[in-house]
Amino acid sequence: MVDTEHGLDVTVYRRKTKKHTVSAVLYGSDPATCPVRALQAYRQLLADAGRTDGPLLVRINRHGRIAAPMLRRGPPVGDPTGRLTPDACADVVERLADRAGLTGDWSGHSLRRGFATAARLAGHDLVAIADAGGWDRGSKALLRYLDDVDRVARSPLIGIGL
Repeated sequence: MVDTEHGLDVTVYRRKTKKHTVSAVLYGSDPATCPVRALQAYRQLLADAGRTDGPLLVRINRHGRIAAPMLRRGPPVGDPTGRLTPDACADVVERLADRAGLTGDWSGHSLRRGFATAARLAGHDLVAIADAGGWDRGSKALLRYLDDVDRVARSPLIGIGL
């Protein structure tokens, strides 16, 4: 992760393609919801707790402190570095959706799908969305996410005088 004038350049390992890609995370227009500012504040909290290297997303206990490694009858379970697992990320998303009063089924994958949908609604093209989200260009999975957006927004019935 590198601080830049536009925000951050983040290197992400894409497991399916077995490649590292660099994604730009831009400053948001609203400081209260800006992903760069939120990440900078989170990194500062980690540094204040003495954690300046290792995984970015780590387990936090109910007291707001970095959690100790999990043990089950002695041996460690989960990631020994304290890295948040995909299941734990899904639990966090689900709890936050409940707190926000959102209905439906929510998971960590909801963030990925939501990004693609919001980007398409904002008018971004498929190639840019695929590149930013780590999908292959022309990904059938990505196209399925966008079917509902495109079905209405790009309907051939728009603008024909009906």
